[in-house]
Amino acid sequence: MLGLYFLMFVAMSVISILGILLLFLLKSEQGKKAVFYFLVFWGMAIAVLGATSLPSNYIAEQLISWAFGLLSIAALLIRLRAKEKSLSLTAHILVSISVAAGMLKLFFF
Repeated sequence: MLGLYFLMFVAMSVISILGILLLFLLKSEQGKKAVFYFLVFWGMAIAVLGATSLPSNYIAEQLISWAFGLLSIAALLIRLRAKEKSLSLTAHILVSISVAAGMLKLFFF
């Protein structure tokens, strides 16, 4: 059973790291847009996993997990309203923080 958890940890870590790297290293806007929307979904999925895997009396930890998911939603809203490149970069940074912090919270805290 622990082997399955380890494989899930490795797969989720690789997907997260690869997604964040692609978000900042891709040159095409279409590619960045696709990776961004995937990472928004991925950040929310990590938040759901993190919040629902905790016991029901761990309210503070659940709220922290949901907050990381809300960062993804905030990034999405900023990206949809972005007219300037700096706002788009802000959205990319927010979704990256959401995914990275969600992964750390899910597996280490």
